[in-house]
Amino acid sequence: TEYKDNSEGDELYIATDDIGDVYFDCIRIGDTFTYTIDVESAGTYNMCLTFGWLDSTGSYTIELDGTEVGVLENKVDGLGWRVWTNSTPYALNLSKGRHTLKITNGTDGPNLKYILLTPEGKDITDLGKSVHLYNKDAARTPWNFLENGTETIDIQFNATAPIEALKIFAPNWIAPAGSEHELEFKLYKWDKSYEKTIAGSPIASKLFPRYGDGVWLYMPVDVEAGEYILSVSNNGTDHSGFYLREEAYAGQRVYIDNVVQEGKSAELIIAYATTPSADYGELSAIEAPETENPQTSDTFAVYTSTIVAACVLVVLKKCKVKFMGY
Repeated sequence: TEYKDNSEGDELYIATDDIGDVYFDCIRIGDTFTYTIDVESAGTYNMCLTFGWLDSTGSYTIELDGTEVGVLENKVDGLGWRVWTNSTPYALNLSKGRHTLKITNGTDGPNLKYILLTPEGKDITDLGKSVHLYNKDAARTPWNFLENGTETIDIQFNATAPIEALKIFAPNWIAPAGSEHELEFKLYKWDKSYEKTIAGSPIASKLFPRYGDGVWLYMPVDVEAGEYILSVSNNGTDHSGFYLREEAYAGQRVYIDNVVQEGKSAELIIAYATTPSADYGELSAIEAPETENPQTSDTFAVYTSTIVAACVLVVLKKCKVKFMGY
């Protein structure tokens, strides 16, 4: 993905909205967005833009593989600044394979959050929900890893819908030029206990080297509903950390260097791919529950019941493709 600013004066820039989601702000006439897309099944796809501005009822020129194929004439009125709504859809015929999609903005001033490309007949109205997994009114502390002698902070949570991103708000204490500060995210699927989970292999990770001051660190993921641990670590340098709230929260459990923190929660946002039935699920106990040892008379039955046949089940998951403009 790439974008090009063809305007003069105000520059195109990336911003974050009230829930920490990123979007392109202050888009001008002539700005372009280019995407590489892989199409598994040929057919007609509906393309629309998710925008947040009163004056977004304009035109967007669409090019496919270097050829102009049409213009998306948006007839949907904007709802207001950073109040997101979908534009009029444009029917785009795509063959199987890799394509280059280029969109040139013909409207002055819109904010764009998503480019949505969905098979014809599919619903594109459920854009998911971003959930603050902490009390926004609780006192907050910028936790500096080096100053507090911290190596890792782990956050246990139970997601109630598929997740597309995890976000944490991080300062860098006005890091000087040349600073080598960084944070690394690692996501683990919960495995019976805290100790066993973090001893396993992460299912996703992302490094944030020399990040800016006061930014949402954003790790895209593609995982199903379930219980996880997000582990945040530092390379031992200064100017690295993130905000903690001085209050426990039912939707998460915080561990600092493997020790549970009863009165703290992390400034964590879960970006759900679909709207969840509840913001979070119940957390498992830190340690796996003990199982009773079988009695002598039960030994044969217990042993025979542990013989299993291994098989591999390949699950094809129906996905909603969401192209983000950044």
